[in-house]
Amino acid sequence: MLRHTLLIALAITLQACQSAAAHDVWLQTNSPLIRTGEVAHVDLRLGNHGNHHRDFKLAGRINLDWVTVDHITPDGARADIKDAMFTTASAEKEGYWTTPLSVSQPGVHCVVEQLDRVMQHGASVRGIRTAKTYFLVADSLDNPALRSHSHEEPLDLPFELVLQTCPMSEVKVGAPITVQVLHQGKPISDVVVSFIPEGAELDGEFDPEYEFRTDAEGMATFTAQDANRHLIVAHYTAEDESSDEYAFTSYGSTITLHVPKQRTLVIGD
Repeated sequence: MLRHTLLIALAITLQACQSAAAHDVWLQTNSPLIRTGEVAHVDLRLGNHGNHHRDFKLAGRINLDWVTVDHITPDGARADIKDAMFTTASAEKEGYWTTPLSVSQPGVHCVVEQLDRVMQHGASVRGIRTAKTYFLVADSLDNPALRSHSHEEPLDLPFELVLQTCPMSEVKVGAPITVQVLHQGKPISDVVVSFIPEGAELDGEFDPEYEFRTDAEGMATFTAQDANRHLIVAHYTAEDESSDEYAFTSYGSTITLHVPKQRTLVIGD
C-alpha cells in the first residue's frame, strides 16, 4: 500500500512538473514587413498555460536573466538585443518584454531566443525553450524585394522548429506550411506540432484541424485558412535526459508567423 501510494505521488509530481515546465516563450514583431531605416518592434512573451498549453495567452513575464535574445541580420551577423528590452507592465510578473529594433539592412531578419534552466516544481526539471520569428526589411513597402536567404537552415539549437516553407514568399492563406522538428540536430518523429491562429482555441486533447504528428523525417504540414498571426509550437519530454540535478528534460520550441491573404513579393538576387 505504501509503495502504491508513493508511486501515485511520484506520478502526480511528474505530471505537475511537466505542466509547469511547459510554459512557452515566443517572439513576435508588430509587422512582417519593415521599411529600410525604420524600426521593428520585437516582443518577448511568456504564456501558453491554458487549454493544454495551446492558447498562447500571456501567463507571466519571463526573467530576462534566464534567456538570450539575438537578432540575426541577412548577412548572418548576430547581435544581442536582450539588454535593450524593457517591460510593458509595472507589476513584477505582468506584461511582456519589448524593444524597438532599428533595421537598415534589406532582406530577411530573424530573432531567436534560448532558455536552458533547471526549475524546481516539486521535483527538479530541466526546461529548454527556443523561439524564432522572421520579418522582411525592404526599401519599398508597395513592391518589396526578397533577396536570397536561408530559412530552412537550423540554428544549432538543442530543440528547434525549422521552417521548410519560406516565411516571406510562400506562406499565405491556402498554401501548405511545413516545419521540421529537430532534437540535438536530428529529426524526431511522432512529436505533436500545433499551428495556432491567434485568438483561436483548440479542442480536446488533440485537435486534428490544427495539430499534426511529425513523420519519420520530423516533418509536419498545416494549411492556414485565415489571414492571421499563427504561433507554431512543439514539445518533447526526454525522460532519459536526467542527472543528479534534475529528473528529466522538458523541451519546447516556437515560431511566430504572419499569414497574409496573398503574397506580392518581387524575387530579387
